[in-house]
Amino acid sequence: MMIRLLNASFTRLRKNKTFWLLIIFSIVLALFMIYTQYSDMKNYGEVIEVEQLMLNYSTMIGIVIAIFTSLFLGVEYSDGAIRNKISIGHKRVNIYLSNLIIVTVTNLFSYIVFLGIVASIGIPLFGSITIPISKLLMLLGTIFVTTIAYSSIFTFLAMVISNKTITAIVSIMFSFGLMMNAMICFNRLEAPKTISEASIVNGETKIKEVPNPRYLSKEKRTIYQIIVDINPAGQMFQIAGRTAPNLKVLPLYSLGLIVIFTGTGLVLFKRKELK
Repeated sequence: MMIRLLNASFTRLRKNKTFWLLIIFSIVLALFMIYTQYSDMKNYGEVIEVEQLMLNYSTMIGIVIAIFTSLFLGVEYSDGAIRNKISIGHKRVNIYLSNLIIVTVTNLFSYIVFLGIVASIGIPLFGSITIPISKLLMLLGTIFVTTIAYSSIFTFLAMVISNKTITAIVSIMFSFGLMMNAMICFNRLEAPKTISEASIVNGETKIKEVPNPRYLSKEKRTIYQIIVDINPAGQMFQIAGRTAPNLKVLPLYSLGLIVIFTGTGLVLFKRKELK
């Protein structure tokens, strides 16, 4: 039964405008990044690392996944597809999981298309990859797992909210919320231990270093770092900046999010009353 659902979903996907817009966006974004970086290299002599181009897409992928998932799955309720699937005998668990699989595969495929364009054009233009392949594979692998986590989050929202418009609004706002949370945490983590303070003594201005009240204690720093590591947007920002101190742990947090959101989604969807 699951195979039949997946076959129907992939058939629908090939004819879906949102899917093709997603693929076109990935191609155009890759070409745009290559063009701008090539211009900087020619005009200013900048050294361009092709692997950095591969990682840069990760910072905005959450918003892209939110838009695609909400639009693609949103019509499942509006056109009565879910009700029809249930009426002909498909189990709700299979419906939910098949939608999660199709969304995940599509989002991963769009990123792979982006990588293919960057690698095939970027390497001849900018030179070979400068970091160890094992390191690059670890970074890309982490992006893949985080992409699955993003897909599970927005599939959850699309399957528990019946209205397509509300799903899109909530999903996009949630993705921006994750980004804002990550940036706030980074801002606190990057606060310097001391700051310069100016004072006037006998008519002379003196500057001295004083403790920064915004500097986090060791315990708070650990808490903020954990929040950033759990947050998919925080993971992507760290990967793009190659600044993740806990890189090997990030996939574990993503797997936790996948289990939590998928498990909760299955429970709520099984209990959901369909009009």
